[in-house]
Amino acid sequence: MSLCPSKGHVLFMLLAFWPTSSLADSITQCFANVISCAENSTSPNCTSTLNISSSTAFSVLRSSDGSIIPPVFSQIEAATGFSYPGCVQYCRTDQRQFYWDTFSQEYSTWLLPYLSLLSQLPFGARRRMDNLMSVVLTVGSPVLASYSLYLTLLNARWVNDALFADIHYPNTAVRQSVVQVLSGLQQVPLRVHPGEDALFESLVVHPDNNEWWNIFAEELEYSHTWSIASATSILWVVIAYLLTVAHSIDNIAQDPSNGQETASGWLWLLPVVVGWLVLSPKCDYKRVLDAYNKANRRAFVANLYDPSGPSTHVTSSFGLTITLNPYWKQRPDIISPDEIRIPPIFNYARVWLWSQNAYMTSLFYRTAGEKSNRRIGVDDQPIPGSAHDDVPRESRLGNRDQIIRYCHPDNHEYSRSSVLWPPGMFRNMVVASLMALQLQWATTSAAILGLWFTPTVGLGCRSLVYLLYGALSTTVWILLVFSSILGYHAHHLLNTPPVPDVENIAKRPLFTPSPHSGSESEMTTMPAHAGDGPGLPAGENVSIINQVLPHGVTANANSVGPPIAAPNKHVDSARLRARTLAQLADWLRWIGKTIATINAIGCVANSLFELRWDVRQLFLQRERFYLGFTRV
Repeated sequence: MSLCPSKGHVLFMLLAFWPTSSLADSITQCFANVISCAENSTSPNCTSTLNISSSTAFSVLRSSDGSIIPPVFSQIEAATGFSYPGCVQYCRTDQRQFYWDTFSQEYSTWLLPYLSLLSQLPFGARRRMDNLMSVVLTVGSPVLASYSLYLTLLNARWVNDALFADIHYPNTAVRQSVVQVLSGLQQVPLRVHPGEDALFESLVVHPDNNEWWNIFAEELEYSHTWSIASATSILWVVIAYLLTVAHSIDNIAQDPSNGQETASGWLWLLPVVVGWLVLSPKCDYKRVLDAYNKANRRAFVANLYDPSGPSTHVTSSFGLTITLNPYWKQRPDIISPDEIRIPPIFNYARVWLWSQNAYMTSLFYRTAGEKSNRRIGVDDQPIPGSAHDDVPRESRLGNRDQIIRYCHPDNHEYSRSSVLWPPGMFRNMVVASLMALQLQWATTSAAILGLWFTPTVGLGCRSLVYLLYGALSTTVWILLVFSSILGYHAHHLLNTPPVPDVENIAKRPLFTPSPHSGSESEMTTMPAHAGDGPGLPAGENVSIINQVLPHGVTANANSVGPPIAAPNKHVDSARLRARTLAQLADWLRWIGKTIATINAIGCVANSLFELRWDVRQLFLQRERFYLGFTRV
C-alpha cells in the first residue's frame, strides 16, 4: 500500500530528529477512504468529511509505478497509493505520538543482532582507540574489512602452497613451523635482516635455531575462535534474518517496509565475522609479544670463525624482528601508522612489506634446500643419505661466513624487482579485491532492489541511501589501498631490499679477526628492530653493504656507524619525491578514514531512522525523483 512521500530532505531531517511526532494520524485509513469514495462518492464520508467526488478520487490514486489509475471500477485494485497533493489535501496532518514499544521491538528484531555481532570482530590492540577505529572502518567500509579478510587468507595459502611448496629444508617439522610463523605474523610489521652478522642466516641454517621456530610457532597457536558467545551471536543473526524474510513475505501487501532492507544492508557482517573466527588471526598484542620474546631466548648465531665451535646466544639484535611500538614516527622503516596497528583490518597497510619479507625468507630457505638436495653441506662436505632424508646436524654447522654463502640467494636468479614485487602478491590483491566488492555490492544491491520494487517503483531516498553507503564504502577502500601503495613506493625510493649480492660475498675472504674486535662474543650490534639491515663490521669490505644502500649513499670503510651520504642530485630528487608521496599517502589515509567515520555513523543512523514509523511511512517510502510530485 503506497503512502505519500516528503517534499525534500530538509523536512525529513527535521522530523527524523523529532522524537514524539509524525505527520499523519492514519494515512492507511485515509487511503482506504479515498478508495471507498472512488467506488461510491455518495457516502456521507465522501460528501461531508473528505468533500471528494469519484472522478477526483480516481485522479489522485496511483499505481505501483506512479501512473494515474483509469476511472474504471475494474482498475481500482491496481491502486497502491495516491499523489502527494492528494495526500496533503485529503489526509489529516495532525501529530501522532511516537510509540516506544513498537520502536524497541523492531530495533531488537532487525538491528540489535548485527550491532551485537560487531563485538565478535578480532581486536587485541595495545591502544583502545585502535580497536575502536577497526570497528569504525569495518562498518564504514565493508569492502576494506572483507578485502583484508580475503587477503589474509590468500597470503596464508600463498606462503604454504607457493613460497614453500617444494621446500622441506631442514626437515618437515621446521618447515611447517616457518610457514606458521610467517602466516601468523601478518598482523604485525615483519622484517628480516640478512647480512654479514649472519643473524637471519643462522635462523635459516644453524640447527640450534630449530627450537626458535618451533617455540615461536607453538606460542602463536592460540586462537581467537568459536565460543558460546560468538556462536550465539551468529545464530541470533541468522534466525533474525530468516524471520525478517518470512515476515516480509507474509506482510508485503500491508507493509513492504518491514526491516528486510535493513537486514540485507547489514548482512555482509556475517561472513566477515565468521571468516575471522575461522582464520583466527594472531592479533593479541600481549600474546604476540610474549611469543616473540620467549622464542628469542633460544636464538643463536653461528660461531664467528670455527665451523664446529659453539654458537653464540643472541641477546639484543635478531635476524627476524617485529614492531609493536606505537611511536611509529621513530621508526624510519614503517611506511604507515596503520602498519603497527594490530587489528587485522589494517592488514591492507602491511601486505607490501610483509609479502616482501616472507618472499625473502623463502628465497633463503629455497637456496639452502637446493644445495641440500644436491647433498652439499654447509662445510661443502657431502651430506649422507638421500635427498628425501632430513639434513643431519653436522651438515648444517659452519662459521658465519660459510652459513651466509650457503643460503644467500643468487641475484642473477632472483632479481631485486622480484623482491620488491613478489610473484603472486598482485594476484592475491586482485582476487581479494574482487571478492570484497562482490560481498559489498551483493548485500547492498539486495537492500536497494528491495526498496526499488517497493511502490512507487524506482529510485527513492531510502534506496539512494544504500547506494550512497556502498559507493562511500568502495571509495574508502580505494583511498586507503592507494595510500598504502604510495607509502610503499616512497619507502623504497630510499630503501632497497636487504639482499646482498652473492657474488660479492664469494669474492671476499673468510672472516678474519678485526683489530677492533675483542672476543668471540663481540659482534656487530644492529640497532634494535632496525629496518634497513645490520650494521657494518669494522674494517670489513664495504662493497656488499653498498648493494643494499640507496644510490649515492656509501658506507664508511674505516669506522662503524651509519652510512655517509655523498652529495648527489639523484639522492636529493629521490628524497623530495619520497617526501611528496609520503605526504600524499598521509592525506589520502586521513580522507579515507574521515569518510569511513561519516559512513559508519550514517549507516547506523539510517538503520535507526528506518525503524521510526514517521520516517518509514511518510518520508522515504514512496519517492521517485523522475516522476514528479504529481505521480508519486
